[in-house]
Amino acid sequence: MNIKKYFIKENKTVEEALKTIDKNGEKSCFIIDHNQKLIGSLTDGDIRRSIFKKKKSIKEKAIKICNRQPKFLYDKKYSQTKLKEIFFKKKYDIIPIVDKNKIIKKLIFKNKIFVAKKKNIKNKKVNAEVVIMAGGLGTRLDPLTKIIPKPLIPIKNQTAIEYIASKFDEYGIKKFYFSIGFKGNLIKAYFNDVRKKFKIVFVEEKKRLGTAGPLKKLEGKIKKSFFVTNCDTFYDLNFSDLFNFHSEKNFDITTVVSSQNFIVPYGVCEIDKKNKIKKITEKPKLKYRVNTGLYVIKPTIFKLIPKNKYFDMNELIKRSIENNFKVGAFFINKGQWHDIGQLKDYKKNLKTFNE
Repeated sequence: MNIKKYFIKENKTVEEALKTIDKNGEKSCFIIDHNQKLIGSLTDGDIRRSIFKKKKSIKEKAIKICNRQPKFLYDKKYSQTKLKEIFFKKKYDIIPIVDKNKIIKKLIFKNKIFVAKKKNIKNKKVNAEVVIMAGGLGTRLDPLTKIIPKPLIPIKNQTAIEYIASKFDEYGIKKFYFSIGFKGNLIKAYFNDVRKKFKIVFVEEKKRLGTAGPLKKLEGKIKKSFFVTNCDTFYDLNFSDLFNFHSEKNFDITTVVSSQNFIVPYGVCEIDKKNKIKKITEKPKLKYRVNTGLYVIKPTIFKLIPKNKYFDMNELIKRSIENNFKVGAFFINKGQWHDIGQLKDYKKNLKTFNE
């Protein structure tokens, strides 16, 4: 990879920095001096703030608005674990690796660090069971779910729930609990008719129990940490890494989390107590860390779930924190998960699944 496309010289303008950022496609660049030494970093966000808030010109020297204390690591003094920790805690997308003279030797990209490693999966078996929550009404997928339940919608020549199970099956996981409710008889009938590569135990809801309530039915049946996932979310990640992270951190619940950007399609007004507009921010971009719907859970949490009552996962997490249970986050890249819970997302992601 040619890392020079991410560099600009210290005498270049903001306009030239913008062109560099546009060409490299990573929303940032690094400023170097005549000796190739790292002296700053600049993002498209830095540029927007300098233009709209500080009224700077794009003809200004880029070095005047850059971050003069960019994050970097010294060559041969970093590890994959260290990189992951930094990317988890901070909002960096790229970290430069420099020599003792602060000359950039290479760049590490967040999206490359968190891409699932599919090689040597056979050597990364996971000794765990999986619960797939498949009892919802699927109203957001209407009108498809007027005919078939959400777990049976087609994905890549199989049903959605089979597709999810097959991803775990790659890691040697052979036992699955399917929590079923709405049109549950159709799901059972389907699996009575197909050849199964793994063992399925159906957990039936006589009434709606939410996204965590059905887990109470497994108390005493599951003896060690297990996966819980929804039936409308698909992942491209290393489940062994996730499970090991959960075990090493000794969390009671590990929640898989991803950063998502949301653009408000309007100008957002900041108004004071006298109804005077202080400023308007045009189509601001908001960044949140969102719960993707995949968890690793210890059986110790069963005692926190009420019996035969509607109880959602967010309530379980809240109750766990209130009772001093350890709840942690495992971060993944936004490209590592796909939600098909809404019809438009289902249609959009079909092409991805079929590639």
